[in-house]
Amino acid sequence: MRISSAAAVAACLCMSIAGIGTSYAGNVDRTIKTSSLETVTRTTGFPKPDLTLTLGSAYTILIQSYAKQYGVPAGLAHAIVKVESNFDADARGSAGEIGLMQIKPATARMMGYSGPTKGLYDPETNIKFGMKYLAKARELSDGTTCGTILKYNAGHGAKRMNPVSKRYCGKVQNILGLRSKAAKTQDAAG
Repeated sequence: MRISSAAAVAACLCMSIAGIGTSYAGNVDRTIKTSSLETVTRTTGFPKPDLTLTLGSAYTILIQSYAKQYGVPAGLAHAIVKVESNFDADARGSAGEIGLMQIKPATARMMGYSGPTKGLYDPETNIKFGMKYLAKARELSDGTTCGTILKYNAGHGAKRMNPVSKRYCGKVQNILGLRSKAAKTQDAAG
């Protein structure tokens, strides 16, 4: 079976546009859009980090404000919101966690919240009480990143890193690394 070169080019173009069946020889760093609209790098095959989520979310001002109020590094606060809810104010966890910081109603009450459970879906309320809890976790862990993560995720009384907390800490550290790289890039371009 012979295919004309024009037909072959047209087929390749259609497949490239659809993101199907294209491959590259060697270590080529190309970026494509997949059918799920997730950006993927050809070199690694892993999703390309979306730095706008870590640097410019709709909740940046609230996160920075409450982080400052409670003495939490803003980068750490952003990373935790990213990992907990991916900046989804309507997120609901399997154990009853609510909102951006995935705070449980009982935990919010322990931090002074007296409103209804549904009030924790309000971004400002959620960030305020989640940040207060995070600040206490940081204080109890002497400010270490993974210790803070452990006490935020597993409870203030947690003593040992478990596999879930280790993965969580790795995700936060990765985001913190991306944030610092992006901030340097923005400063250089600024």
